[in-house]
Amino acid sequence: MVVAACVGGVACTTMTQTTPTSLVPLVPPDQLPLPTMATTTTVATSSDPDRPLITVLPDGDCAPAERLPDGEVTFVVGDRLYGASPDGAVARCLTTLRAEQRGEIRWSPRGDRALIDGSTLLDPSGVRRSGFDNGSTRVVWEFPTGDGLVSPSASSRSVVRRSTINPDERADVTVLDLTNVITSHPDGGNLIAVGQVDGTRGLFATPLARDAAATPLAFFADPGLTFPELAVDAAGDIVYLVSDNGTQFRLQRFDIATLSPTVLETEQAPISRLTVGPLWRTVAWRVGLCNSVTSVRVLDDRSGEVVTAAIGTPIESQSVSPVGWLDSARLVVEARPLGCSGIADVWIWNLLDGSATLLARGVEYSATRTVNEASGPLAIDPAAQPPVL
Repeated sequence: MVVAACVGGVACTTMTQTTPTSLVPLVPPDQLPLPTMATTTTVATSSDPDRPLITVLPDGDCAPAERLPDGEVTFVVGDRLYGASPDGAVARCLTTLRAEQRGEIRWSPRGDRALIDGSTLLDPSGVRRSGFDNGSTRVVWEFPTGDGLVSPSASSRSVVRRSTINPDERADVTVLDLTNVITSHPDGGNLIAVGQVDGTRGLFATPLARDAAATPLAFFADPGLTFPELAVDAAGDIVYLVSDNGTQFRLQRFDIATLSPTVLETEQAPISRLTVGPLWRTVAWRVGLCNSVTSVRVLDDRSGEVVTAAIGTPIESQSVSPVGWLDSARLVVEARPLGCSGIADVWIWNLLDGSATLLARGVEYSATRTVNEASGPLAIDPAAQPPVL
């Protein structure tokens, strides 16, 4: 090391001092700070509300097609179902719909089949009936292949599975005495259901086989408590459960392994449209009455905090509903001046930078078409005991 020494007006002289070398770190390794994922976001520029990525839709022939490789957003305009890439570079018509077929669209876990208004199936081989009635809202895809559709009956006293290859192939897979709400566990071997066995209400895991043994996950003590929605994280280890006691809605995150619940949000306004993504730890939901302005909340897995989507974007003051996740950051949402249904603009909101990109305007029945990540099996700690919710 070279040191310059100056005193008063005397000219500086240069002295050389050698610093001994050492391999000992200046800070002991056990005192170094641990790396953490940043929980803050950098707000990026959002779209101009008057400049969607898709300005003109193709008016040629419609034909079923394989899913786009980087994911797809589908929507209905008039009597046509369109599919588009998230960047707007590709837009195509997948099929035309009869009046009675216009309704909610849900893509299978592999993105190769669509269930339209509960009653119609669409895949590359064409369009056919599903075996369920129009407007059937409790029908769920069987994971992970999408080779079956499962639904409680109108009376809730039985559960029916229909093949998506041959809808006439029907099987009774009833396990509970009453089955109110179901969802398919991503491992493909079980359903997660709200229902009743021997007079006891609760949350159960039920195999896809008639009269199999149900595994209780939680019990419900309040007879006035209802559970309008539930969903399972793509990892297969978390259940998200919405409850309503008549005066208050509650969203809970339920750990399957330990059978332990955590309250994520409590609201007087309805909590609805639970939306889990194709990748682990992605969940969104809607808050608000459908005759008012609704908002979308997201559980940010980086911080474990609930955040409101679209803050600081052009749709911040609009009525927003979740449509589906494209990946762990991009959430497709519908935005309209008021309410939960009808004509809407489709935006892609980014959790990481807070931006919102306008994909298309004036559409209906938006959906995401992706491939679900493989999950682990349903696993419960033998020492865990079902709680009373």
